[in-house]
Amino acid sequence: MAPPRAPLAQSESKARFFERLGMDEQNEHHRRLYAMMKEEAVEGRRRMTLTPESLAPQFRDDPSIEPPYSSAQISETAIHREILRIYQYARRETRPVYDLGRDTEGIEEENWVIRWMLWHVFRYRDNRNKNRRALSPADGGESGSGNNSADGAGGAPSASRSSTNTITPSRYWDPVRDG
Repeated sequence: MAPPRAPLAQSESKARFFERLGMDEQNEHHRRLYAMMKEEAVEGRRRMTLTPESLAPQFRDDPSIEPPYSSAQISETAIHREILRIYQYARRETRPVYDLGRDTEGIEEENWVIRWMLWHVFRYRDNRNKNRRALSPADGGESGSGNNSADGAGGAPSASRSSTNTITPSRYWDPVRDG
């Protein structure tokens, strides 16, 4: 069965995520649900980054690869397995939200809601942005790595180009939009 809500690209913002799920960021109950889902995703990320079985085949025999592993080192199989695990052990409060992204139509079950949460948790905890140029406060940006969260507002700021080809500060680097 196809998911009740159409899938959302992982790179989409938290605001679009809330919108797609019919949730309101201003609603305290919806914010609590999001926080619970984020906790479940953080736990899933922790399990994957500490388990050698999560490694993609090309990294398994490399003695220089040590936990915690980055998202680039985790296999798609491990991610898929974790999506199913999170769904299976979801809290009674979060399960109805996950049901909105559950797809049992194909050969393998999928859940875009949990995948989106995991992607955002990995994104802001993998130090992906550490090599990006940090803007100084004088440039209108923050210095340092910023707040690492799945809220879409953390990480090192980057510069993005506008339609007039000028550089404008951005609060975070998006590998899809800024790649």
